[in-house]
Amino acid sequence: MTFKEAADAGHIRALTDLAWLREEAGDYAEAERLYRQAADAGESGALTDLARLREWAGDPESGERFRRFGLDAEGEIEAPWE
Repeated sequence: MTFKEAADAGHIRALTDLAWLREEAGDYAEAERLYRQAADAGESGALTDLARLREWAGDPESGERFRRFGLDAEGEIEAPWE
């Protein structure tokens, strides 16, 4: 069974493994989509992976804001707390 087949079958860890492979291949958009899907399914480590991905993909400010404030209900980075 490939990572894609396992992810399609609902194996959450396979989503993060597949995301990492896409990240290594430079397909950051697909990696982010897969990390988000894994996070939505309850894989909390995918949130750390998502922040790191944004930093490595050339958006360190977004990665830092993500680490500090998390995501809102729509999946966007939360605004700073006041």
